[in-house]
Amino acid sequence: MTSSAALARDTPTAFAYDEAALALVVSWADGQEHRIPFAVLRRACPCAVCHGEMGRPGRFDREPELRPGEDQLVTIELVGQYAIGAVWRDGHRTGIYSFERLRALGDRVGAGS
Repeated sequence: MTSSAALARDTPTAFAYDEAALALVVSWADGQEHRIPFAVLRRACPCAVCHGEMGRPGRFDREPELRPGEDQLVTIELVGQYAIGAVWRDGHRTGIYSFERLRALGDRVGAGS
């Protein structure tokens, strides 16, 4: 893959909410579109609280089921030019999802549907 193709692959052009499907819709510069369910997005939160750090288990390692509010996305915020941060109804907001991570997650979800 050329560097310009790789850049287009991992460059989002738009974000939207599909409230009926409870999913984040990501449109990519290469023309692809992904619908990532909020529950999948929350379980994929890369922060230390959710997935642990330095050998310590995170919240989803100990208890994989979602609690009320954990899969209710309130908003997303751009983090520089490389990621988004998600704010969840339960107040959680420390996960930073790089665009590469979002693309991989969208590809994985798309392959499973």
